[in-house]
Amino acid sequence: MNINKLDLLSKGWKASEIDHASRVIAHAEEHKHSRSKTIDKILIALLAGLLLVNVFVCSAVIIPFIYAMHSSFVIVIVSLIAFVFSILFTIAIYDVEKTHPRRELDLFIGFIVASLINFYFIIYFSGQFGTKSGLTLTHNIYVIASIYAAVFLIPHIVYQVRKNREI
Repeated sequence: MNINKLDLLSKGWKASEIDHASRVIAHAEEHKHSRSKTIDKILIALLAGLLLVNVFVCSAVIIPFIYAMHSSFVIVIVSLIAFVFSILFTIAIYDVEKTHPRRELDLFIGFIVASLINFYFIIYFSGQFGTKSGLTLTHNIYVIASIYAAVFLIPHIVYQVRKNREI
């Protein structure tokens, strides 16, 4: 866990109190109970699993919209779905990073991988849906999948930039 020393100083803490609190927290992190470490690993794995479930569900939900809508409004719907799910996962990652700051690169890589997997699934499922239903695709599926992937990454990238500016 990171302590914002300037924030604590502005609240009236003394430098010696902040240093003591930092040492106590560092000691607690180093000597964590094995059950806590196991729970931490389960939490990270659960978050990664939810990201993958999100990829599958979003791809399945988006495909009928792509075939049903013949206007450019489908891009707005795809962007909105990507943005909402990305915000939800960015909030979850923010909460995990409060207690596990060393995992932020793993989570960011997981975010990028989830975006790429979703890109593939949108293309794959749209082809399968078109084959089985006999419907023709009126949109460029690569553009739609790319828009989803980009919009899915934007909130997390903004979060990372804002976080790095605060440091």
